[in-house]
Amino acid sequence: MDTEQPNTPKTGQTDSRMESAAALSVPDSGELYRYLCPVDHKNNFVAMRGLRSKKGGRHPAILLIHDVGESSDMYWDCIKFICEQGFSAYSYDQRGHGADADISGHLDRFQDLVADLLQVASWVRHMHNGMSPIIVGQGYGAIVATEFAAKYPLLNTGVVLAAPTLELAWMPGPFKRYIIKVMSDLAPRIKVPKGLHPRFSNPLHREMGKTLATRFIQSLIGPRQLRLTFAFARELFEAMDSFSRHFQLLKKPVLILKPGKDEVARFDSIEKIAATHPNKALVSTRTVANVHHNCFTEGSLPMASILDEVLSWSKGVASKSSIPGAKDPP
Repeated sequence: MDTEQPNTPKTGQTDSRMESAAALSVPDSGELYRYLCPVDHKNNFVAMRGLRSKKGGRHPAILLIHDVGESSDMYWDCIKFICEQGFSAYSYDQRGHGADADISGHLDRFQDLVADLLQVASWVRHMHNGMSPIIVGQGYGAIVATEFAAKYPLLNTGVVLAAPTLELAWMPGPFKRYIIKVMSDLAPRIKVPKGLHPRFSNPLHREMGKTLATRFIQSLIGPRQLRLTFAFARELFEAMDSFSRHFQLLKKPVLILKPGKDEVARFDSIEKIAATHPNKALVSTRTVANVHHNCFTEGSLPMASILDEVLSWSKGVASKSSIPGAKDPP
């Protein structure tokens, strides 16, 4: 890492915690970028990876935000697919996820996620000569994307909300939520017990261990499902409660994607919220058949179905966008 200019993006900046270029299987259509992006003054970084398309054009980059229990490496096939269609694409590990998480599944403040995205989106915008990216949030990543876009409208060209987890199929009742709130003050870093834990993501998505020994054991008995700490669960519930207020402030085009076979989220709430947006012409809603909740990471066919929707919409947004000062990539 360059300690003298920590906020200056470096092509291919990496360290031993990030995988090799060969392991990432870089297609001919893209140029690999890896970066440990500084996000605050406390020496915290998020691991980013992505592909810059060699096909040129003036499409905004696509910035993917993963769901609970996922990580950016699970989105590499998405990034390659997007790049082959002529768009640059990037993803990063949100706090509490990925190999560099201090405590897996832990978060002190939801605002930290929004602040992290500010740094990441600024980096992507810088790399693309002032062209703000299209933000694609999956699951709870859609909640992060919405609050970010409401607060920083100049740093996004549009927002895609894929399977937003505003209304869960299994949601703790008021008493259990109260217990989570109380425990978040008493023991914020303790994991929520299974009986209290909200189902934010597909239970098939599992958390891999960090050591070789742990991963070997998991290869025999299977990895465990990621559980959140009491603090993370509290912060996420509060962000869900404030989603509607942030959604009304969105000033760029919005695409809401509803997987037809979503087993985690329900979409009555998001449809009602979308209907009250002050500029309804900005909001599009589409249902994607035969796709489950974790639509970007459950297999090549569901991924292609959902990304076809994202990219066709993104091309329309890009054709209507005017980005002052933006230059064609070199």
